[in-house]
Amino acid sequence: MHTRWSNKFNTGLTNRFSTTIEINPPYPQANVLRTWAQQNEQMLIAYTMKSTGPTCSLLFVPFEEEIVPIAEIRQQNPGQIFYIHAEVALQNENQRFCILACSDCKQHFTRAFSRRKFYCTNCRQATQLVPRCQFEMTLTDQSGSTTTTIVDEYAEKTLFLTSKEIYDICNVKKGLLPLANAQKLLTGKIFKIQIKKLFTRNNEAGKLVILSFIDKSNSVVSQMPATIKDVAEGSKQKIEPAAPEKQEHPHITTKGNGSYKCNAEMKISPPKNC
Repeated sequence: MHTRWSNKFNTGLTNRFSTTIEINPPYPQANVLRTWAQQNEQMLIAYTMKSTGPTCSLLFVPFEEEIVPIAEIRQQNPGQIFYIHAEVALQNENQRFCILACSDCKQHFTRAFSRRKFYCTNCRQATQLVPRCQFEMTLTDQSGSTTTTIVDEYAEKTLFLTSKEIYDICNVKKGLLPLANAQKLLTGKIFKIQIKKLFTRNNEAGKLVILSFIDKSNSVVSQMPATIKDVAEGSKQKIEPAAPEKQEHPHITTKGNGSYKCNAEMKISPPKNC
């Protein structure tokens, strides 16, 4: 079907060189391309979400997944999603494994330790604090180490506990979490880890968040949907902001430089709010 602008009563597409754009052209090549796009729709959507920032600026994301050495993480752009191969360990066994957040907008209240009702000025309604599992993990490869964060149900899978159970043990009973199963899950294994570098204010070092990690035997340990909000995407009005951390980079130490690359099948999950 040829469509072009000829006058105000006709519809069509053209440019100053009179190039015609055909909609659904009756060519075999077009049919093949259309069929391929329909069959790979989720892959194309995932690639689009991974290759654009919050301002729709393009980010380089090759289909051939590049394994980034930890020493080169600082070179990744904010909003970038990438992979590393590393050992995984709990950053600190005495760290806080559960925080309280608004049940609606998920705003964190890092100074709160008991569940209560309150009026959230962010979502502008009465709500209640709910527990969210969140903790830090240390990743180590041949080039260095860094600290990342894992949250929600995927953090729960690592600890073999729900957020409510963690809250009851730590905040109500004032006890210590049983971490033997988590240590057994992580010890002595090399994982392929998908990481996102979040956007931050004031050009601070970007926080690293684990989206998924898979051991070398290809059994999925955890995979997190793209619902993490970057700092720049959140509300500008914080109810109870945490104390800012001033550091040049999130606990990265360097042993050497190197690069690794592997050809892996892209894992696709329907995008949500990224």
